[in-house]
Amino acid sequence: MQMIRLLALLLLVSAALPAQAAVILLYHHVSDTTPAATSVTPAQFREHLQRLDEEGFEVVRLDELVQRVRDGADPREKLASITFDDAYDSIIDNAIPMLEERGWQATVFVATEPVQQRRRPMMSIDQIRALHQRGHLMVNHSHTHPHLVRRQDGESSRAWRKRISDDVQRGQALLEEWIGESLPKYFAYPYGEHDPAVRELLGNLGYIGFAQRSGALDGNVNWLDVPRIPVNRQFANWDGLGDKVRALPMPVSRVTPDASITEEARPSFELTLPESWHGRGLNCFARGQAAKTEWTAGQGAARVRVTPAGDLAAGRSLVNCTASAGGGRFYWYSHLWMRKADGRWYAE
Repeated sequence: MQMIRLLALLLLVSAALPAQAAVILLYHHVSDTTPAATSVTPAQFREHLQRLDEEGFEVVRLDELVQRVRDGADPREKLASITFDDAYDSIIDNAIPMLEERGWQATVFVATEPVQQRRRPMMSIDQIRALHQRGHLMVNHSHTHPHLVRRQDGESSRAWRKRISDDVQRGQALLEEWIGESLPKYFAYPYGEHDPAVRELLGNLGYIGFAQRSGALDGNVNWLDVPRIPVNRQFANWDGLGDKVRALPMPVSRVTPDASITEEARPSFELTLPESWHGRGLNCFARGQAAKTEWTAGQGAARVRVTPAGDLAAGRSLVNCTASAGGGRFYWYSHLWMRKADGRWYAE
């Protein structure tokens, strides 16, 4: 009887603790000389790997992380994957040696046309093949690295779908030709941009879609909008980055609107959360300013509308929302806005 009471107590305690979730980190360049907005220095990258090790994370290749999340990974596990977009040569020159020192494997999302044309500072086809042979995972980042959400002048929906589908499948075919075997259908959205039409297209082609927004993932993740934590020099300090790495997925069941393209200066979105979350302390920030949150309840759920306090600039903006999960950890949700100005797309 005493043993039964003890087991029951342990179950209650474990149920009260927030579950560990898997996280995916996203890098581009690892260099002292490349643009700060898409780079970390080699010293910063080395520190990140050291901190992951010290905090007990198991760093695995992306396909292993995906499979373990789908299989219902033990909530006490700490899983992380290191990913890179575009296949810059600083990855193989600076980052890969640090990972291999620890026996860790990377995942590189390859934009195949710049590699095929050997545009500097891209890797070569031989380097892509060599990384695969060394146990790293090469996956699809499109062929031409287009803005998937944008239509060309006079382009019909049907023509847009064919153009984007051809580009995605061309990237996959080239990678598999270079490597000589089939690869997982993983796709990282160029520039992190996607909308319902893009996600539907990717889903119909059988892909998992990886985004550029902070957050963790568990078995309830939307596999066409998988969060990856973007890291650059501005957000490379572990005091802030560590909070994102230790984060838990916010239990969002619906986001309204589901499209993130807007022309509004201060666009709002609404999150649907469990009813018990109504009125909970939720802190949201957009461009360094606290955003306005308005709660409503009813029909077994809580809903919160999030509105930036200041105007968003034309371009991409992330609105980050967090809530305490106890123990110095946070639930995390990140929302991407793509703001057009005067009906025109922003320059890259």
